[in-house]
Amino acid sequence: MRSARRSRLKSANAPTLLGKACYSNQAREALVLKSDKSLNLLDNAFYRSGQVTQILIRVIQTVGRIGGQRAKDLLWNKIDYPDKVVVSHVLLAMGECGFKAGISQITRIKYAIEYDIADISWNLGAINEIGNERESHEVRQALQREIQNDIGHIYMLLAMLYDTRSIQLVKENIESGTTDGTAYAVELLDVFLSEQLKQRVIPVLDDLTTTEKINRLEAFYPRVRLDAKLVLKFLINRDFTQVNRWTKACVVYQIGGMKIADFSLDLIAQLFNPDRLIREVAGWALYQIDPESYRSNVARLEEQTRRGIDDVILNRGNRSSLMVFEKILFYQQISFFEGIPGITLSFLADISDEVRLSSQHSLSIDEKFNNSFYVIYSGSVKYYVKGSYETDFNKGQFVGEMLSAPGFANTNLIVGNEETVLLKINKDLFYELVSDNVKLADKVLEYI
Repeated sequence: MRSARRSRLKSANAPTLLGKACYSNQAREALVLKSDKSLNLLDNAFYRSGQVTQILIRVIQTVGRIGGQRAKDLLWNKIDYPDKVVVSHVLLAMGECGFKAGISQITRIKYAIEYDIADISWNLGAINEIGNERESHEVRQALQREIQNDIGHIYMLLAMLYDTRSIQLVKENIESGTTDGTAYAVELLDVFLSEQLKQRVIPVLDDLTTTEKINRLEAFYPRVRLDAKLVLKFLINRDFTQVNRWTKACVVYQIGGMKIADFSLDLIAQLFNPDRLIREVAGWALYQIDPESYRSNVARLEEQTRRGIDDVILNRGNRSSLMVFEKILFYQQISFFEGIPGITLSFLADISDEVRLSSQHSLSIDEKFNNSFYVIYSGSVKYYVKGSYETDFNKGQFVGEMLSAPGFANTNLIVGNEETVLLKINKDLFYELVSDNVKLADKVLEYI
């Protein structure tokens, strides 16, 4: 009896452990093994007040792995959750469950498809209006990624309405990038899509220019033409379900780079954004436009937050920390992360802490001594094993992974050749991030 009670207590605590990097995978496996008995615990954990997004995502993934009709019903109830990132994982989990829309659910799925297409249509117009200036490169790239993500959602939603194998065949032919493949995919869609969906889905997936897509979608999703400056204002103030944190950060960064004073009030508003990435870059942009306005408004922030922003903006010559945005731009330059979306790299930047290593100072990287690895942000280091020099590591290289067998404390050392900045990444947090991002996991496997 005591054993049974202990088992129930452990099961009840499992959803809470999903948010802890060290235990999340084990907690998820325990909940999956409990199967149907875990579903009520997970559903209660999802709606618990104050839950962070990462735990919500873990809960959804676990429900999807458990599967069954009860799991499908619970996931369906979350399809209207007001966070696009969470809804994206809900759709993935529903797909893993093999969800198929019933008669009463078809209309809601079609509405979700049209909602995604409306976002795609708006973003296509924004890409055209922003122009091809060098300053707009990051924003254009971020919007393209948003479009690709929405198209991924559309495939998942179509698979809930139609034969999964047919939708997979359409996806494979579209992604082949060939004229014949695209033509075949469009023919398939023309056969089984309803007339209403044909007119909206096919222009998005067909091999058309951006202008042609905009013109064909305009009849269903009319949009006021904007100039290059005004489209930035709309982007910075769009609902967070329509634009992700990386796209918004890129927009704010461009406003600061171009010193557009008309947007000062928008930047002041973003200075109070709870997201550190956007808050920092908004402070930086405001400082570029009006340093006095920055100082007067940053003083209104909570003390610890204010010090953090001041540290990365005012002390640029001798800083103890970097902006999250700078870390993301740095990761984009590393060949290892080529093709990884900026939104994924933003989560990697969140878990990257700076370590500053002075010339000729050493740092132990033994497995038994720490649970982290490093990426060299600037400078270079020498690597020593048991006192013997092995090799040098330079900017952009990983240090601390797959170097040698674990040793005793201070067996494996790195020594700064100059003033060096390292980005320290906790392994548990990194592996948790990898488990949630297929493209990043593929990159890690390719690297290994």
